[in-house]
Amino acid sequence: MLEVLVVDDEKDICWALKMGLGDEGVHITHVYRGEDAMRQVQGRRFDAAIIDVKLPGMSGIEVSRVIRQLVPRLPILMISGYHYEEDQPILEGIRRGDFQGFISKPFELHHVTTLLKRVIREGVESPLPEPVNGGKGKNRKEVIDNGSREGNRVV
Repeated sequence: MLEVLVVDDEKDICWALKMGLGDEGVHITHVYRGEDAMRQVQGRRFDAAIIDVKLPGMSGIEVSRVIRQLVPRLPILMISGYHYEEDQPILEGIRRGDFQGFISKPFELHHVTTLLKRVIREGVESPLPEPVNGGKGKNRKEVIDNGSREGNRVV
């Protein structure tokens, strides 16, 4: 069973991820604040983390940077209802290797499941190169999945 840490202050999102990913054999531990996430990763082993960009206190991007220092090989996905894949903080975080993927809210659970399993399988190596000459290296679209922004509800 995969162990995944979810950091989001929206209880409905935590519940939806716990129920939806639980059906896929994923055990979810959820916390609502970045500070709690940092304590969790120091106290136990996770296969991945899913972190909301907008959290009370520290931003999710700041949390991902600290977690990257504490647990360098932990795959991290960012989620947000306020940011999109083309936003500078998201692009910079992926380039630096702070996190391995991004999904916009609202999202469909199958997008989360697919991207989560892929980043766990591929692991964390180094920051991703920018696409050059028609996409040599990893294409940005391979690591960002925005799902569909219209009409999706997490159930």
